[in-house]
Amino acid sequence: MAEQRPNPRPDLDFTPVRNGMDYLASAVKNLTEGSTPPSDSDLKYAVLHLQAATEVLLKARLVREHWSLVFKEPGGASLETFENGKFESCTIAATMDRLDKIAKVSITPEERKAIKDLADDRNALTHYGHTANAFAVEARAARVFGFLLTFIHRQFRPELSRDGVWVTEVWVTEAMDALRTKLSGIEALVKDRMRRLSGELAPLGDRTVQCPDCRQWALVLSEAGQDRGPNARMRPPSCRFCLRQWGDPIAAAANYELAVLGEGNFGQLDCPTCEFRTLVIGANTSDNKTADMGICFNCAEVVERKSARQ
Repeated sequence: MAEQRPNPRPDLDFTPVRNGMDYLASAVKNLTEGSTPPSDSDLKYAVLHLQAATEVLLKARLVREHWSLVFKEPGGASLETFENGKFESCTIAATMDRLDKIAKVSITPEERKAIKDLADDRNALTHYGHTANAFAVEARAARVFGFLLTFIHRQFRPELSRDGVWVTEVWVTEAMDALRTKLSGIEALVKDRMRRLSGELAPLGDRTVQCPDCRQWALVLSEAGQDRGPNARMRPPSCRFCLRQWGDPIAAAANYELAVLGEGNFGQLDCPTCEFRTLVIGANTSDNKTADMGICFNCAEVVERKSARQ
């Protein structure tokens, strides 16, 4: 019996994922580190590199399903041709079709339209020069960046196997942590993403605070919101805008106090409702951004500052 060929997939997706993340970092840099608002040159390279990041990362996810799927004609694929890169790959439209039909990765019609519009901008900039409204180009880029933020979080975030070994590279999460800190500088992305999130955040306004990472009013506390009281379990808060997740509400509360309230704040207290030390004095909700209150980062209970200190 011939020796079994080892499965090559765990190594094959490392280079394209890192490549895509490099393009994405460059796009963010062009949108956030140059002039404000971004110049025409900044926008041009942001579009070029964002489109490249989109295509590379979508195809990287397809490779994770099976390397032959990135060939224009998968029936004629060979591993040798794939490894040396001398093949014609599928279009980005075909990539999205295969992700949907084979890998069961959902990409909405609106997201597909945004990706197509960005690709059209990229092609025009590359081959013909391009004359367009800068705000429109920035908005289209912002929509795709918002899509990629969620796509990377869902498709490439680290996961633990049963024996506790990381099965996806930890550096992907580290790279996303670095990018999240720059999100608030992308004006169009902030407005577009917050508009899209407004429907789901509206009913959660009494338990939504400002995120210490991206500074958007999108950090939702105690999403279940039902099992309050002495037996309420610890729930890690998460930001709907930048998708930052904390290990536990104690860490989130401490991070909030330092980043949002600043040094010298009153400090965390024991919550009178759930009894965890996760009550932050001076925190406000998106429903009431000026109230003088205390909020529990575990159960989302709101108490008056005076009663909290007693």
